[in-house]
Amino acid sequence: MINSRYSTDTCEVVLRLNDTNQNEVQHLTWHYEMLLKSVDDEQEKSKLEQTSIIPKRDADQKPFRICVPPSRFLSELSWIEKDREEELLPGRAEVRVHCAGINFRDVLKARGLYPHTRTFAQSDEDQPKVDRDTELGSDFVGTIVRACPTTSFQVGDHVVGVTSNSTYHSHIIANSQLMVRIPSDFPLTDEQLCGLPTPFLTVIYSLKYRVRLQPNQTVLIHAATGAAGQMCIQYCQYIGARVIATAGTEEKRCFLREYYGIEDVFNSRDTSFVNNIREILPQGIDVIVNSLSGNLLKESIKLLAYHGHFVEWGKRDIYHNGNLSMFQLRTDCSFHVIDFAGLADHVSPLIRVMLEEAIDLFIQHKLRAVEPTVTYEPSQVIEALLRCNSGQVMGKTVFRITSSDQPLTINKKTIN
Repeated sequence: MINSRYSTDTCEVVLRLNDTNQNEVQHLTWHYEMLLKSVDDEQEKSKLEQTSIIPKRDADQKPFRICVPPSRFLSELSWIEKDREEELLPGRAEVRVHCAGINFRDVLKARGLYPHTRTFAQSDEDQPKVDRDTELGSDFVGTIVRACPTTSFQVGDHVVGVTSNSTYHSHIIANSQLMVRIPSDFPLTDEQLCGLPTPFLTVIYSLKYRVRLQPNQTVLIHAATGAAGQMCIQYCQYIGARVIATAGTEEKRCFLREYYGIEDVFNSRDTSFVNNIREILPQGIDVIVNSLSGNLLKESIKLLAYHGHFVEWGKRDIYHNGNLSMFQLRTDCSFHVIDFAGLADHVSPLIRVMLEEAIDLFIQHKLRAVEPTVTYEPSQVIEALLRCNSGQVMGKTVFRITSSDQPLTINKKTIN
């Protein structure tokens, strides 16, 4: 357990560790060093001058990107001028980013808390520093402004895609295998679509390519009101599976009953859902899609039916090296750990296939936009990330970048 007190001076942070934990000490040391660097950063800011632009009008002449501060305080995020990359490698295209989605991992990255996968056999030395990056964003909608001749894209193509690099830029260089054209008759707006690639790719990869979901199977979806949860509900209903869901508040549970017509919706904040589900499905659940942690995960896995599949979307127990009883998998059950962000570069041809499949499902109205989709301007990026940081929101949070016609202040290096 850690108690802390922050003063108005970012150098003065009072910490008390109630017990000794080396990982906590390393983590706190990393954050303290970042706070010390923020003092130098304040001095550096005095060398910056600011300019105001209208992204929709000015982005091509004045490209920009997000700047994550060394302090990792969300309140200190800013936009800064950037140079557009000149070299275009084979298979790559440059995209002017209209808008981008926010995933919770982007909040964790900005705060220096994201648990990256470590390179196999790599030393643990200095890992608390090495593992944290400043590349926020993975989902985008935009327009091709340059394309390598080896790609199938043309300048002016309207595209949606994912990238393992940051999307919180006015312009990005992206792998052409990780994006597809958006048809002219596509039913969603750019804002509704830009936050969905990671959620619907995670769902399709999990349920079609790993679990091979069949009609009439039962699927338990935990914390189902987020974008991935809602995409999962829609895909299951498209396949013809029976959905059981959980959510953390009565408001969210009512939303799932009314908007998606799910009869069996239970509380995700305690283990009461276990007995609730056993009463209606004594033989167990065929597929459990989990994002809960700790004891709630351990109780959930006990609900698996014979030959059941447990799909783990959560990160906390994985990266905290949590223990799980193998006994719960004794009836020919499978445990799938899905981390799509780390998978993208390894299965890029499959990603394009899944993107095209998802686009077709939207056009056929088998899938639809998640509700609500809350849109911010680039000048409101701090508010947007804080909304996601609360952990209490439904639907999806996105923000415009070069499609914004609202003034944006960006920092510019002073030329001496």
